[in-house]
Amino acid sequence: MIKQLPKHEDEWAYYESEPLFDYVCEVSEETVIEITPDGSPASTTPHLQPFRFASDYLDGKIDTEEIKMDLYESPDIQDTLKAFGLDSSKFWYLCLFIKWRVDNECKTAFVFPKSTKEKLQSLINEFEKISPELIDCKFISKVPATLTFKAEGSKTVTIDDGHTLTFIGAAIESYMEQMGEAFFIPQRHKLSDLEKVDISTRTKIYLFNEYLSPFVKPLKADKKINVSKDKSLLISRMIYIFGVCDDKKLYIDRNDKTYSKQNQLKGYLSRYNPVIFSHF
Repeated sequence: MIKQLPKHEDEWAYYESEPLFDYVCEVSEETVIEITPDGSPASTTPHLQPFRFASDYLDGKIDTEEIKMDLYESPDIQDTLKAFGLDSSKFWYLCLFIKWRVDNECKTAFVFPKSTKEKLQSLINEFEKISPELIDCKFISKVPATLTFKAEGSKTVTIDDGHTLTFIGAAIESYMEQMGEAFFIPQRHKLSDLEKVDISTRTKIYLFNEYLSPFVKPLKADKKINVSKDKSLLISRMIYIFGVCDDKKLYIDRNDKTYSKQNQLKGYLSRYNPVIFSHF
């Protein structure tokens, strides 16, 4: 059974002295950088997060109904926690805290438009994929490529010649080097300039892993306890148990047919498309 979080007379004690928040406070030590509406960076106070989390939890603002407690309290999970020397209740609050944090971040996220430098660098990266080879004083691309450009009201210009494409890519890269970093100063954005992010489950899985992985990574397992000591699987199972994703394969260690390790979490992370966002 999970120990119930007590109500403190001094609410600030949640992040200063509450034993059940030992793991929560450890994870919340990470500095969080946010962006103000005028586009300038502003550092938050990480140690306030446990207090805010505790307030939401005790006020009934955090839904725990979707947590699969039968799985969390099963021997598979409890013996694994024991093998790593983890307190079951403290780890439960840690995982709930991370889910709460991820949910809040995703609800308030805004995506920033790519800067001119990022767009040009992205274009250069695409040019590099054609892997041009110099043959008889002409660049021949090993991979077919096409560059299409169209100004409003004019005809479409299409270039698929590897020799020409190589020179275009080289010219852009040379221009960026000549201009230097000072020419590409990031522009400030107003709130009205930004777009709300459509956060997918895959992004939540990525963030959950990002926050829990550093906590789990240094843990040493007791080899005498015969149970799964796969740290990646432990994170994967918490993602499923706490309702971040309802894919049951995240909980199962082996493929039913081949009985080979399936590592479903790795599959989700490999398909994650980075989202650059901040909060207001």
